[in-house]
Amino acid sequence: MLELTLFVNIILTANNCFMKKCIFLFILFLGSQLSSFAQSANLNREYFKVSYVKLPSKPILDNSKRIYSSNTSGIRLSGFTKIAANGTIDLRFDFNGTKVGEVEIVKDKVEEKDKDGNVTSTKYYYSAVTSFSSSGSLSINNSDSEESDSYSYSESDRYSSSTFTSYSAASKYYNTNRYTIRNEFRTKHRKAMESRVYYKINSDYGYVPYTSTNSNNFWILASKKHPETSKHQEVAENLIRIFDEVEYDQPIDAQVESVKKYEDYFNDVVSRYSGDDKKSKKIRYASYYNTALMYLKLDQPEKAKEYAEKLIANDYDKNDGKRIIEGADRLIELLKANATTTRHLEVITEDISDEPVVTEVFVETPEDNSEKSIAFLITIENDTLQTNVTANELSKMSSVANFFNSENEEQQIFEATGVKKMVVANGDIYVVVNFQSSIESDSEPSLKFTKALVEGAKFSLYEHMGSEFVLLLNGSEKGVSTMGKDFVFGFNKELASFCESCPALKTRVEAGEFKNTQESLIAFSNALNTCE
Repeated sequence: MLELTLFVNIILTANNCFMKKCIFLFILFLGSQLSSFAQSANLNREYFKVSYVKLPSKPILDNSKRIYSSNTSGIRLSGFTKIAANGTIDLRFDFNGTKVGEVEIVKDKVEEKDKDGNVTSTKYYYSAVTSFSSSGSLSINNSDSEESDSYSYSESDRYSSSTFTSYSAASKYYNTNRYTIRNEFRTKHRKAMESRVYYKINSDYGYVPYTSTNSNNFWILASKKHPETSKHQEVAENLIRIFDEVEYDQPIDAQVESVKKYEDYFNDVVSRYSGDDKKSKKIRYASYYNTALMYLKLDQPEKAKEYAEKLIANDYDKNDGKRIIEGADRLIELLKANATTTRHLEVITEDISDEPVVTEVFVETPEDNSEKSIAFLITIENDTLQTNVTANELSKMSSVANFFNSENEEQQIFEATGVKKMVVANGDIYVVVNFQSSIESDSEPSLKFTKALVEGAKFSLYEHMGSEFVLLLNGSEKGVSTMGKDFVFGFNKELASFCESCPALKTRVEAGEFKNTQESLIAFSNALNTCE
């Protein structure tokens, strides 16, 4: 508006001056305005790669002590070596299972109306609604600092089924699928907790490699007519190329040396645009910001703070300067705590715990796992029921056997508590055994379907869900999973406890002859049953 007013005034003045003089004044005015527009200082983001190691807040400075032990394979401590037991950092994560809330069948009313607002039809829809909640706990023992900590975790979800046209249909759907639904939420909740535990322990102790290509940017001139744009963009390309060469596990001395000339360039820009106008401040802002950020990402926090202070004093965007100073102060603290001057270092993460490898065994069935076999269930009342099963259904049996009957398109649900055994036409026998499953994350023993591998006069061996082995001394009320933490961290000791009546076999066990695999456990079971 100001420029327009001045222009009008010049035109109106033409009647009171010589024409040549007026034209000259107009040209001077127009030139000054074009010069102002030409030096517009629009900035664009130019993203660049950063790569470094996230340093821990509670570091183990002695590299030889960077060892850890854990009762679960789902949690890894980056930059540490995992051993079977007694690591410098000992982690114990316990998942306490998933609870189901009160199940309610909710009724929804849907009305259809004509254009006058009159109800023309009314329909009712039903859905099953409930909640699922899970809890877990983490304990951390640090033998280096002799500190111990414990943390509690919880996850919850509200569940609502799809809608049905009748109460009975909604109820039947939930009752048929309730175990599958619960297992889905249990898996979801456990993974969420393990993710939170991973973040916690690695923030405290881990050395986590980090690389990102779109989280940090320089501010580069984008105005085509600004005299500095071409050089600004050339410098941005060179800086991006330098940062592309940075790797988290390689020294960065060469890159630190390479960026110094661009620090000089940005300082020169500042000296040439020293005015107090907004456009000059904006150009100086970009110069200070770019210099501060490149030094922060190259582990030079003191230099970064120097330029961040200038960024604040420039008074264009003080908040960016404050954020860079906060980041630099955190980096200074971390470097000091870790007794290092760089976040660029080699990270070695190993697992030498020699945890027993549990071999997954597949039921020998026709290639089509959906093909059904005849099976006979013997109930605790000694009734015999006939059903059809697939290999897939057999592999999922635990506290419940859930079979789909293709003839009437309905699910048949058999609780383990009501069944003694099940005999499949191919000769496999499934027995109900009382034990605490590690796969199911049980908090206490319960009855479950298991496949009989060995049933002898003294000792029996079973398989649960295709990957968990269960040992049972005949006459004992409870079986023992070989995936429990006592077995994982002391396999020979726990296995030897089953053969007190056979000293020769116990000696073989203690010598490490047997492993936690199907073949080896079958050999052990047969040896114990035939021991005199």
